[in-house]
Amino acid sequence: MTDGIRGSRLDMNSVISSVLKYGVLLSAVLIAFGVLTLFVATPAQFPGSVEQLVATGYAKPTLDIPQLLSGVASGNPVFVIQLGLVVLLATPVARVAASVVMFAAEKDRLYVAITLFVLVVLLVGLFVVGPFEASLG
Repeated sequence: MTDGIRGSRLDMNSVISSVLKYGVLLSAVLIAFGVLTLFVATPAQFPGSVEQLVATGYAKPTLDIPQLLSGVASGNPVFVIQLGLVVLLATPVARVAASVVMFAAEKDRLYVAITLFVLVVLLVGLFVVGPFEASLG
């Protein structure tokens, strides 16, 4: 019986490790591709200095997913970089969600409940508190 528990714990660690590894890898590839594309084909409206960049609010991160995906589809390197950052931020959330699934597969109700609570806190922070605070300032 301990081999079954030990084996499933190792499988769980492997799955969670893979979620983190591939999430960070995908994020790094997207950001690197966006930065390289930005240097190779700088958009015409791109500010010439850091001061102009800050003053104009150029490429201010968007919370609008359809706008983000549309920008990526059009090949805008700034939106590709932003997508990479979204993937990077979503990676730990995906890790927690994978933990919920893995604990549920093991029928470990206590850890499912605890991990679901953590997932809900993360999602409320991202989709309720974050946008609310962004609308204030």
